[in-house]
Amino acid sequence: MEVEGTGQKISLDDKAEYTLGRIDPASHSFPDVDMTPYGGVEDGVSRRHAKVTRLGEDRYYVMDLSSTNFTHVNGEKLEAFEPKVLADGDEIFLGTLKLVFRH
Repeated sequence: MEVEGTGQKISLDDKAEYTLGRIDPASHSFPDVDMTPYGGVEDGVSRRHAKVTRLGEDRYYVMDLSSTNFTHVNGEKLEAFEPKVLADGDEIFLGTLKLVFRH
């Protein structure tokens, strides 16, 4: 996955599931991928915003975790806890933080 406009890539290869959000020790929030360095606070990323799951070698899903500012894929708002299949080039918004899924 790429963080739009930064050239930064987030690898999703090591585990089958990743939680995306913001680290906040005060509330004991420690997501697998901390979006704070990419503007997560300013862009409205929740502490536990979304989850990306890999099934097999080449199937990925994203799921909103009932975030405050929602998750969108290609302009479509996701319902909380409803998985959405991802394809190469899909645009994912966590709040207003834009990610591009690359597989």
